[in-house]
Amino acid sequence: MLEYTSNVILARARALYGSRLKPEDFAALLNCHTVAEAASYLKSKTSYVSVLGEINEANIHRGYLETLLRRKIRNDYTSLCQYGFAGGREMAEYLIHKEEIEQIISCLRLMGAGRPEEYFYEMPMFLMDTARIDFVKMSRATNFSELTEALGDTAFRRVLEKYPPLADGTLRIREIENELFIALTKNLLQTIAKTSGEVREQLTDLCGTQIDTQNVTRIIRLKRYFNASADEIRRNLLPWSGVIPEKIREKMLEAATAEEVLDLFFASPAGRRIPEGQRGYIHDLYHRAPFYSARHYIRYSIHPMVALISYIIVSDMELDDIVNVIEGIRYGMTPEEIKPVLVLADH
Repeated sequence: MLEYTSNVILARARALYGSRLKPEDFAALLNCHTVAEAASYLKSKTSYVSVLGEINEANIHRGYLETLLRRKIRNDYTSLCQYGFAGGREMAEYLIHKEEIEQIISCLRLMGAGRPEEYFYEMPMFLMDTARIDFVKMSRATNFSELTEALGDTAFRRVLEKYPPLADGTLRIREIENELFIALTKNLLQTIAKTSGEVREQLTDLCGTQIDTQNVTRIIRLKRYFNASADEIRRNLLPWSGVIPEKIREKMLEAATAEEVLDLFFASPAGRRIPEGQRGYIHDLYHRAPFYSARHYIRYSIHPMVALISYIIVSDMELDDIVNVIEGIRYGMTPEEIKPVLVLADH
């Protein structure tokens, strides 16, 4: 029975991967002139019809469109997690936890930008039945105090209460995000620790690369924009190493410039995976670096949990690319300007 379940999950993951957007789909999206045109193409020509079928693309809000696209991926995750394979329940909980954190950070960023009302359009209705927080209350929050109150009696609220706004009203988003993601990553690593052999090796490759690249991104930002010291940066990192050796991470912390950090990263096994032409886009390294391993594992791994994590990474990359196209169209960029940012346009 276990072997049968594993085969079903693997077949389902590969079928979902097979329905991904192809280079010709991205070529068509790049030639759209408006967000409405892009929404219409996704609705009529791709697997996103499952969540876009009822929309009026002529007047859809960009934030709501992105929320619907994420809903499709969330539905795919759920369809894989519903099978009773080892680690399936933990992974389902991890995915919900991850999305809750992303929603809180999104709400805080809009609040910090003076546009809290826009969260209404990003509110994930598809999570209402499974999430531990009330997104409707979050959408009504206009300041930090109201957001904290909206989180109810949850661990999320207790984290926010530790980091009230500074005297000038600045939100401490970086500190909040760091603590929330440390807790999330700890749970994921505990799940991986219950595995062994090839499963653990492949999961460590995928998840460890994401951890490393999140830390590399933080090191670069803190050096480039805040001129932070090694000790200050160390306090703002996820406290684990994945596939990049500890001694290399220490060299990154001691590096004089952000450019030196990038050189060290691209010389590492994780960094070498990223093609030369994509190395200028460091904002989403945690998606780009593990993508190439995930694409391999979803095709060839025989382990359900690896297939699930691989599909998450691949589909997150696809969503990033779609959002980049939509944002580029929104700001009047040409296809030639948008395409270099994309990962999947040529895969």
